[in-house]
Order: sequence, then C-alpha cells, then structure tokens
Amino acid sequence: MTNSVFVKPGMSPKEIINNVRHLDAIALTSTGMRDAGQSDYKNRLRIRDLSTLSSNYNEMGLFSSECHGGARWHVGIMNRRESPFEEIALLREKMPNVLLQTLVRETNLWGYRPYPKNIIEQVIAKVDIDVWRCFSFLNDVRNMRTVAEVVMKRGRLFQPAISFTQADWTTNGYFLKLVGEIVDLCGGTNEIILCIKDMAGVGSPLRIHSLFDAIKQAYPDLVLQYHRHATDGLALPAILAAAQAGASIIDVEEDSLTRFYGQAPLLSVASFLEESGMNVHLNTKEADEAVQKVRDWIRHYEWAESPFKGFDHGVIMHRMPGGAFPSSFEQAQKGGFLHLMPAILKMMSLYNQIVKYFDVTPGSQITWVTCSGIVNHYDKERGMAGVNHVIDLLTRFIEEKKQDFDAMPPEDQHELLHLFRGAPGDFKNLIVGSYGKLPMGWPSDWVYTSCFGDEGQEKISQRHEDSPLDALPDEDLKRLHQELSEKLDRTPSEEEFVLYLMHPKDALDFIKFREKYGDTPLVLPTDVWKCGLQKAGAKVEFEYRGVPYSIERVSIGAEHDGIIHAVMKVNNQIRVFKIETPRARKTEIRIAKGLTDIGAPINGTVWRIGNPERGPVRAGDIIHKGEEIANLEAMKMENAIFAPYNAQITEITVRLNQMVKQGQLLFVLEEIKEND
Repeated sequence: MTNSVFVKPGMSPKEIINNVRHLDAIALTSTGMRDAGQSDYKNRLRIRDLSTLSSNYNEMGLFSSECHGGARWHVGIMNRRESPFEEIALLREKMPNVLLQTLVRETNLWGYRPYPKNIIEQVIAKVDIDVWRCFSFLNDVRNMRTVAEVVMKRGRLFQPAISFTQADWTTNGYFLKLVGEIVDLCGGTNEIILCIKDMAGVGSPLRIHSLFDAIKQAYPDLVLQYHRHATDGLALPAILAAAQAGASIIDVEEDSLTRFYGQAPLLSVASFLEESGMNVHLNTKEADEAVQKVRDWIRHYEWAESPFKGFDHGVIMHRMPGGAFPSSFEQAQKGGFLHLMPAILKMMSLYNQIVKYFDVTPGSQITWVTCSGIVNHYDKERGMAGVNHVIDLLTRFIEEKKQDFDAMPPEDQHELLHLFRGAPGDFKNLIVGSYGKLPMGWPSDWVYTSCFGDEGQEKISQRHEDSPLDALPDEDLKRLHQELSEKLDRTPSEEEFVLYLMHPKDALDFIKFREKYGDTPLVLPTDVWKCGLQKAGAKVEFEYRGVPYSIERVSIGAEHDGIIHAVMKVNNQIRVFKIETPRARKTEIRIAKGLTDIGAPINGTVWRIGNPERGPVRAGDIIHKGEEIANLEAMKMENAIFAPYNAQITEITVRLNQMVKQGQLLFVLEEIKEND
C-alpha cells in the first residue's frame, strides 16, 4: 500500500492508539525477529542475521517488530551468547522508525517461575522497549498488575494479551469477563491494545469471528490485535475472520521463515486480505526484499528445525503451542524417546481435559514434562503395551465415564491414584495455587491423592488463589547484587544484574563466556559460529570495531596428553593455540537401587544441591523429611527432590550443572530413627 510510517518510537500510547484507529487499513506486526525463531528454529536465529532485515523493517510501514522477549531472552544468553540488551541497542540504531515489541509472561517475565513484585519493577524499569505484550497462561489478570503499572507509568504502550484456546469452557462470556477486568486494570481503552493470543493455532475461522465480533460489540473503541500460530493449517481464513470482525493489527512473519508452527506468511496474508476487499498498510517492495534476504541465510538453521514436519490439525486436541513444539521434540530426541511423541501428544489431549489451563509458557512446559513423564514411566515398565494401556485407561475415564471417578472399577481407581505420583514440582505448585487461580477451578480431589499420596487432603486444605504478586515476599536486591559481585569478583553492570535476576546460573555462564571470548558471537558468520573452520585453508573474514580481520585454519594436530595444538593465520600472522581437552573417558552411571538411594526422577540438569533457605547441602549433613535437597531443570522447568525421611547424607554422587538420566543415583542416605 504505502511506505509511510504511521507510528514510531517516542510517541505516547494515546498517539499510537489514535493513529491506529484512523489508519483505515490493517496494520502488521512482524514476529520474524522473535516468535518465528522460537516456534520453528528453537530460538537459534542470531541477531547478526536478523539485523540484515532492519533497513527493510524501517521502511516497511509495520506497526511493530516483535524482536525481543519470550524464551529468546533465555536462549540468547544460554546458547547464542547474545544479550537481549545488545539486540535492543543494535535495532534502535538500525531501525529508528520501528516500535520494538517484547513478550512477557506476567509474573514470570522472561523466566519460568513467578518473581516477586520488586524484581518485576527492577527489571522492567531497565529494559528499553516500546510495546509490552503481557499474557497469563491462567488468564489471571491480577498477575499482570505490576507489569501494567510500571509500563504505563514509563509512558510505554501496554498490550495485555488474552490466552486463547478453543474448548467448550472458553465461551465468549468467559473472554468478555476477562476483557472487562483488563479494561478496569488499565483505566479504559485509550492507552492499550488488546491482543488475542492463539498460541497453539487452534481457533477455527467461525470461532475467531464470533469472539472478535463480541469484543468489538462490547468495546467498540478497543484496538484489537490477533496473534495466531499456523499449526492447524487454517491461519489465513482465521486471520481474515478476525480482520472482518474488527481486528486492526495482525501478526505475521517473513514468508521465507514460515514453516509449520510460527505465524502466517507476511506477503500471503497481505495479498489474501487485499483480495478480500481490505486495505493493508505495507510497503510490499520492502517486505519482498526482507523475504529474499532471509533466503540468503536461513539454510544455516536447517539443523534447528523440528523433526516433526508438516502442519498438524491434531493440535486442536493436544494444543502443543508453536513455541514448545521444536524444543519438546529436541528433548525427546536427546532423551531417546522420539518414537513416543505420538503417544505423548495423545496423553496431552487427555490431560487437558483433567486440568484446565492454557498451554503456553510455563503451562506448555508443565503439560509436556508431566505427560512425557507418565508415558516414559509406562514405557519403561511395560513397553508400548503399557503406554497403550494408560492411554486406554484415561480415554475410558474421560470419554465413557465423563470423569466420574467413583464409576471406575477399583483396579482402575487404584491406577489413577498413582498416575501423577512422579509429576514435576511445577505441576504440584500449579495445583496448590502458586501461580494464581486456575481458569476453571481446581482439579478433582483424586488428582491431589494421585500427586501427593497420603498428603493429598492436606494439600487440598493448603490451596490458595492469591496472585504471586501478593503471595511472594520481596527479594533482598542488595544481597543479590552483592552475591553477583562476589561471583564476578567485580561490580556488575545494571544490565548484567538484570540478566542475573532472570536466570542466575545461565547469566553467570554468559557473563564469563563473554569475558573470555568477547564479541565473538556478534561478528562470526553463522556457519563458522556453529561449525568452525572445517578444513585446512578455510578462512573467515569480518570487521570488528572498524578493523578488518582474517582468520585462516592452517592445521590442527592430534591430541597428545590432553593437549591439541591449532595453527591459525590471523591477519597473515601465524599463531599457535594450545587447547586443553580432557581425554574421552567412559563414565559409569550409577543407578539408584536400594532403599537408601535417591535417584533422579527425570532426565535433567542438576542446577541446585540444597535449597534457597538452607543453602548447599554436603555429605555428612542432616536433612529432614520433606526438605528440598536438590533441584533438576528439564524443559526450563524446576523439579525439586525432597528428603523422604530424616536422614544423614552419606554420599552425593553428582555435581552442579551435571546432566543426569532418569534413575541415576544422586544421594545415598542413612535414615535417622526417632530413637537414634
């Protein structure tokens, strides 16, 4: 249509809203720099490649660029070794006409657990973003309160998002109640844009039209935006339905980035809407150039795509969102249970009917870890016959008995009462209210017995519906700052401290990596960053801080006594680098066998030995029944391990940051009897 810039950084929220209302065209948000990479490429798209699109974005006439937030923040420091603050600064410089947009998970922000109010305030105040999209996987509007307050007080645009799924309980009445709560929270409709977040891509065109029409009827001045994943194959007609019913802004991504789980293709959406009689605000020439630029470098990321190819209309049942699809398949591949994925997805479709919430982070991780754990447990005990058995059991319970626990035979009741016994800590936290109130109320009482055993009734009595903002005490920020200073042996920058508040372990690893290797992640081409220089004579050239560099591989010697010598030519000067590499050893994995052995409940990474109140525990320490003694991380979820009885630790067989397999021995205990 046109290349005129109708919104840009520096405008007030009221100015932005007013310009959208008077645009007389559908505006577009490109998710190419954030959600496209999360949904189809495991967040591995590097800012070095993405920034090549910035000149086109600057003239494209976009409403915004979703270039920040979600899991991209975490994977950036953990894998790509890029700081989210670097990305913002680079894009500010290269595309000054474009509103930069982030995605935050209410009280979780860019992490996976609820943070107290003072951390949320501290972090948001330090991040230079124009549009703050905020969602709750429970649709608990109370949890958005602090984000809304800080963002709006800063004069930035707050974009509350309603998590959407298509189910018999997600009626228009349910959603309109949420819209009313959001409007009340934000003081009206003149300074916000409401996003409908269809994160799994399950909304049928008819359902989406009905919802958008109902919201516009009730709140005609409210600007609406539609975020939809393309997984079920019906994205284009659903987007048209939203636009016809009153959506002003649509999320899209570059056509050449589109695979199966991200958003719909930019040029295709624009063409489809225009052929349907709607104006679209887009400089098509610039958009096409951006699409072509992606083709120049996207081949370097084929390795990061999900092994599960193609659109999946079955998503309307299992509801695995685009952001979780590739990473869950990667986890299954690494764990050796990729062949169980169809069964896990079926298990998820049944689980969704027992515990009702929205499968978007962290809900998607809770669902995935819980369901994959159940399927793996049955597979290990009885093979595929066991897997088929548990799926048949739940199918009968849900479809035939309509979840009437008393109608099940005694042997089936007994099995259901052990179904969630190995559930992760975050599932347990969810059903006692640690994340806030569930959208459709608590699950049935049998789930608590299944999860907590004899303590089930006690846990039911301990449930609460407080928002984490009200339930969590403030952290001691001075203590945390001092803690980081001691670990770095220097005063951290404000940005380093914010990274540490979000992801302590990975932020520390990131800071130390960058101290050692500098800006290497920002200057090396993607093929070299991932694979290095593969053969003698291979060369890479780049410019760093105005100085040209050339690095050429000459030779790499054989390993001798754990040392490898690499001969490189750096700017035509021969340099020899000594690389210390531990000799490959086969490490025996000890398995927990006896009653005094504590094993890993799942595959994961040991990220804490001890607990926050007590600190680390060591061999010889006395521990008490119910005390957390370790915590494993899997699929970005915490899985606490508790002492089964009062005991003395006689041996700790793992170390921090070690990868462990399910059943691997972690602790050997000696029980302390009451009369000892």
